[in-house]
Amino acid sequence: MANPLNPLRFPLYGERLIEASAGTGKTYTIAGLYLRLLLGHGPVIEQAGEEGGDAGQPCAHERPLSVTEILVVTFTEAATAELRGRIRARIHEARLAFMRGHSTDTLLAQLLVEVEDHDLAARRLLAAERQMDEAAVFTIHGFCQRMLRQNAFESGALFETEFLTDDSRLRLQAVSDYWRAEFYPVDQPLARAVRRLWPSPAALLREMGSWLDNDELEIRPVAGDETLAARHSVAMARIGAVKAGWLAQTDEIRRQTEGQISRYTGKNYEGWLAKIGDWAQDETSGYVLPKELERFGQQVLEENLKKGGTVPTLPLFGEIDALLASRPGIRDLVLQRAARVVRSRMQESKRQAHQLSFDDLLRDLDGALGSGLGERLCERIRATYRVAMIDEFQDTDPQQYRIFHRLYGGHQDTALLMIGDPKQAIYGFRGADIFTYIQARRNVSAHYTLGRNWRSSRALVAAVNGLFERAKDPFIYEADIPFLPVEAQGKSRALLIEGQSAPVLHCWQLTGQPTFNKGEYQSRMARATAAEIHRLLTLAREGKAMLGSEPVRAGDIAVLVRTGAEGKLVQQELACLAIASVYLSNRESVLAQVEAREILLILHACQNPSDERSLRAALATGLFDLDARALDALASDERAWENAVQEFMGYRAVWHRHGVLAMLRALMHGRNLAASLLASPYGERRLTNFLHLGELLQQASGELDGEYALLRWLGEAVSQPNGQDGEQILRLESERKLVQIVTIHKSKGLEYPLVFLPFICSHRAADTPLFHETGEAGNRTVLDLTGAEASLAEADKERLAEDLRLLYVALTRGVYATWLGLAPVRSGAGKSEKTDLHRTAIGYLLQKGEEGDAGTLATALTDLAQALPGVAVGEPSLTRPAPLPAEAEKPGEPSVRAFQGQLERDWWISSYSGLAAQGNGHGKGVLANPGFDDEVATEAAVTVQEEEAPAPSIFTFPKGARPGTLLHSLFETIDFEHAKGESLAQHIAALLTQEGFDEGWAPVLQQQVEAVLDTPLETGLGDPVWLRDLAPERKQVELEFFLPMGRVTAPALTALCQQHDPLSRGGKPLGFATVQGMLKGFIDLVFEWQGRWYLLDYKSNHLGMSPADYGRPALERAMVEHRYDLQYQLYSLALHRLLALRLPGYDFDRHFGGVFYLFLRGMPQGGIFHARPSRELVQGLDELFSKGVTSDDHRLEKSNKAEA
Repeated sequence: MANPLNPLRFPLYGERLIEASAGTGKTYTIAGLYLRLLLGHGPVIEQAGEEGGDAGQPCAHERPLSVTEILVVTFTEAATAELRGRIRARIHEARLAFMRGHSTDTLLAQLLVEVEDHDLAARRLLAAERQMDEAAVFTIHGFCQRMLRQNAFESGALFETEFLTDDSRLRLQAVSDYWRAEFYPVDQPLARAVRRLWPSPAALLREMGSWLDNDELEIRPVAGDETLAARHSVAMARIGAVKAGWLAQTDEIRRQTEGQISRYTGKNYEGWLAKIGDWAQDETSGYVLPKELERFGQQVLEENLKKGGTVPTLPLFGEIDALLASRPGIRDLVLQRAARVVRSRMQESKRQAHQLSFDDLLRDLDGALGSGLGERLCERIRATYRVAMIDEFQDTDPQQYRIFHRLYGGHQDTALLMIGDPKQAIYGFRGADIFTYIQARRNVSAHYTLGRNWRSSRALVAAVNGLFERAKDPFIYEADIPFLPVEAQGKSRALLIEGQSAPVLHCWQLTGQPTFNKGEYQSRMARATAAEIHRLLTLAREGKAMLGSEPVRAGDIAVLVRTGAEGKLVQQELACLAIASVYLSNRESVLAQVEAREILLILHACQNPSDERSLRAALATGLFDLDARALDALASDERAWENAVQEFMGYRAVWHRHGVLAMLRALMHGRNLAASLLASPYGERRLTNFLHLGELLQQASGELDGEYALLRWLGEAVSQPNGQDGEQILRLESERKLVQIVTIHKSKGLEYPLVFLPFICSHRAADTPLFHETGEAGNRTVLDLTGAEASLAEADKERLAEDLRLLYVALTRGVYATWLGLAPVRSGAGKSEKTDLHRTAIGYLLQKGEEGDAGTLATALTDLAQALPGVAVGEPSLTRPAPLPAEAEKPGEPSVRAFQGQLERDWWISSYSGLAAQGNGHGKGVLANPGFDDEVATEAAVTVQEEEAPAPSIFTFPKGARPGTLLHSLFETIDFEHAKGESLAQHIAALLTQEGFDEGWAPVLQQQVEAVLDTPLETGLGDPVWLRDLAPERKQVELEFFLPMGRVTAPALTALCQQHDPLSRGGKPLGFATVQGMLKGFIDLVFEWQGRWYLLDYKSNHLGMSPADYGRPALERAMVEHRYDLQYQLYSLALHRLLALRLPGYDFDRHFGGVFYLFLRGMPQGGIFHARPSRELVQGLDELFSKGVTSDDHRLEKSNKAEA
């Protein structure tokens, strides 16, 4: 018997089960128990049996626990984050209560009375609050992963494993491997039979998908040792015998059945004979048996024998019965063998690649706990986590329960608290197993319930209670899942229509015809739902539809559906009435949407604007919104066509220069796409998809080599979108308070003021004979491939049971009112007026599990309305009203808080060039191209003009930004050790072509590169270094850095540099405004030589036409003129900080070598500038950038400027 749970007397030890009905405060209860565990709270139990404890024993745990000793497990990352936040907030609230000595919260007020030392309690709660980031609140997979890693020796877990969040490709690869190995060698008839069953490996995988991961699944019949070919031969022989018998005895079949059996005459009868005859003559029909064959089985014929008719005696009729009873084929054999092989191959592939999936985590921990070292592992985990609380316990599977039962079962010094609601076990398709919950419920004697609903109005709670109490066994498994009506706390507000309380449960009943098929039912109910929402919102604008004192808003309304197709029906009807809605359960990939295909066409056109076909395809997409006339005009208007080509060439330039996202943004602004899309139907959805795709493309482009690779990636992604990839899932198109359309599964745990369930009479009968059996060894899952009707019936019984639980979830989401769409729905053709409603969850409750017709439904609804005053039965309006007018914005006086803070207006990312720039600007310059330095921007891109053009040399090589970029790129991309001969020549020629230079410069550049690499660089601290001698592991090319800057002023930096570097004394004072933030830069080359680290920068400055122009004096003048002195000082600081961070025992004097600036045109005779900044300078810069100037320094600077 279950005990009502008292959160202050609940024993915090042993195994205990808490059943929390919808809306009864499950999370609140978990947080309350968590508080008690932290505080060590628990009075002595006074009476035996009180709260399931022993008399004279305290209900507390043995000692107060820390947050790292309390394990809380749930099933999703989102639920984990929410639970952690709720517990943190509860701890904070409790700490404040103990500090103040009072609380209005009932539980906290009682704790204040029962906990004596308030100061100690507050300190414990403060420690817990500070430690909440380390709290053991995990998903079940996260818990398993942590335990395997922390106990690698006992668990046998591998180190350095990669975690697979999506193993779908691995699955398909394993199935494809099996397909090739098993089916490629077979003969054509067998191959044809296989293809009839499964057209592709993907189809085979889909059939196995729901149970492939279940290692404990029992498949019947057990596969024998026979080969596929042997099974196929036997099967075809059996089918062939029946075919031959039919063809040989057609006349006798007619003689014994025509007129002898009821309804075996006329056109229908002739049609049956014709279809079976065609099948019997078809040599390629494989295992297919026509459904008409069932009519000629001995049993069916005898059951339908006319009065006085002669019993058919043809042996063929018995053979047909035998054939249908055990349908021949290879399906069961293939599925069993494929499952075994695929599982094995997947495990082997993951083992070799050191990979683990979610299921592997569970499997490995379960196996470790059951191994020889399992008890030792259990002890270690129990020592770590003294208490485990399993939230949403109804969603566990046998393996998950086995793990926790092994850990905590039978141990009274620890606690396993299982919290859930079996009436909300709705995730069977994910592997959750209600029969596991049932088994756990039988194993645990201490049961508790939460019996007060805090969510819904009193009348709505009563209506839901009354509906489920109609059936004797409302959840099928009454003994293990009893329905206990909950009490209602009651809401102060109600739905008021024109001042009167509205019914809480609206039962719409379609009438006018005996039965409705699924399509008729859903289309009518979608229209009725939209019309009713229109009515509510219209009344709300007039102040006649209110939730308490507030008008009903679109965001108060939720429409709950089973599938995305149902959601689209409702969304389309709402759109016809100009009512905006949002579908919150979309699991589709954005790459499967039309916008992805359109962007692919646009990218092809941008890549090659001169290709007329590509450009026309892009312009014809819906994104450009050009009609046929406009497209046709382009063909005849040469100027318009040329403008379009130029436009796309511009997009291509933006793509090459700034990336694909910038290009799509330019397209969006250039073509005003945002406005045009938003003005179209589903415009918000389309614009959201466009922006989402732009982000995905930009992310992908960072991992791919060039535009063509990006086009290939997008083409493949569009053809094979991955809905399991979280990055691809459609994003919410609007954050406005719109009508919400959400699946019932997704709505679990949520609440909505008003709820519509328009398609609650829809159902899908079980088509896979997957069911559970209970034996001495416990529950087992069975897949019966024999085709036995009893097995499929048992599977459908379990389907109905889960549908009832899904209905319970749906009916308990509403706060004030719920609408149900009901109709006498019937599947299939025929003239019978009997419905399938009793096979649905709502029909099972209303008709008490009995078959009926439209009258049966009407009677049940009348009885329900008479028994429950909050229920209203009526026919919905199917008239489509005029679209809802746009609601005028009501300007109001916004309440704006006064800003009391101080904005930091001088924080940005700067660079050496920004600081070196003269004037009073902020100096926000950041090197746009890391491939060359700022000196190239100061040189005119001109060629020296002589009366006679001099011979090509490094001195006559063009000046300016592009040549500078090329020289930098050249030294960044070559391998110093092997840069020589033909390979270097080819590399240089390719680079020249890529950058648009004449290949005739290749010999000049090759000669210069080899000269630079072979020139000794004197360090002044030991042997000279040759760049060619630097192995790849001793150098870093293009080292990017970001240096934090405190408040830095130009006078402070100038003074420091001039004090410690003679070169800086020859330069003008720096003139940038006060700056703070980050300093960004790229060091061309950092290398290690003889234990010291050096930085090197390449300069392409043109200082003259001979080597004499690149001597030390000329280099110093250039260094000062361009403030390269400041550059190497800042770069030295960056290298100093990097070495201090990464190099153990770093010392500036021992490890910092200095700087080299190579003026490439002057080498090898000159062009080498070498310096070694002093320790004092670098440490001074470090202090200045770390601390910034003081406020006194800043005021003094301003004062000096004012005096000047």
